[in-house]
Amino acid sequence: MQRHSIQNLPSHRKDEKLDMLNLNQRLETYLGRVGLLEEENELLRREIQTLKGSSQGGQMGLDGNLRLARQEVHEAWREKDRVELELGSLGEELQTLGLQRQWVADAHGEVKKKLEESRKQMEEEKRAQVWLRGKVNQLEEQIQFQIQTHQEDVANLKDTLIHVTPPPPTHSGTQLPNLQELGVEYSQMAVRVWQEAAVLYQGQVDSLERSLSQARNRLVQVGQEKTESLLQLQALEKELTSAQERRHYLERSVSQRDDKQRQEIQNLQAHLEVLEMEKDALGDQIDGLLIESQGLLQLKMSLGMEVATYRYQSHLNGSTIL
Repeated sequence: MQRHSIQNLPSHRKDEKLDMLNLNQRLETYLGRVGLLEEENELLRREIQTLKGSSQGGQMGLDGNLRLARQEVHEAWREKDRVELELGSLGEELQTLGLQRQWVADAHGEVKKKLEESRKQMEEEKRAQVWLRGKVNQLEEQIQFQIQTHQEDVANLKDTLIHVTPPPPTHSGTQLPNLQELGVEYSQMAVRVWQEAAVLYQGQVDSLERSLSQARNRLVQVGQEKTESLLQLQALEKELTSAQERRHYLERSVSQRDDKQRQEIQNLQAHLEVLEMEKDALGDQIDGLLIESQGLLQLKMSLGMEVATYRYQSHLNGSTIL
């Protein structure tokens, strides 16, 4: 029995050596796999750290872009408020200019009305002057006719006195003075009528000249007022045109700026959406890497347990052989 045990001992040791060799090969394989897993784990850890760093950098960049976008939007709203205030001030200025223009237009209409009244007065004065000249000419003709008639009457009286036979002395002395006195009285009356007509004519002429001079002065004054009103109206029209052009320019600028800001905000929103998508994709990638890393760690732990079990079995086998 003991001999049989001794004979079976080399065969048993040979089997143990084969098992040990097989276990050593398996151990080397496991150790190699463990080393590869550790290297992959280290690479994954570094990659995760890199991805975390890039994620933090992307988050910081995203925050920076958001701050810049908020600042730009805030500046855009401030600029819009400033332009709206400027437009309001310009509207008040345009309203004031409109009132001034209306006032100048009213003044211009008043000047035209006064000028028309002055023109009518001048026409009436001219007609009155023509009428007065006609009356003066008529009066002169009447006076001339009366003078001529008086002269003819005087000449007829003289001829009559020359050709008439003298009456008796008692009566001739009284009739001759009466005829002479009558001629003198008639001459004096004609002179008085002429003087009165001349004075009346001269007074009317002087009055007409004064009226004509006043009308001319009034026309000159009205012309000056009209010229000043026209110049003021032209200046106000130029100022109003300039203000309207400025208002249109500001309105176009505000519209273009609003469109630009709206486009920039849309671009920023699209960029933010892209960053959010990249952030989500990066998070999913990190989650996948973490899951893969956890799987590798579990595999490493499983291999470690197998190695520990192998070592424990080897230790038991060695103790049994001894």
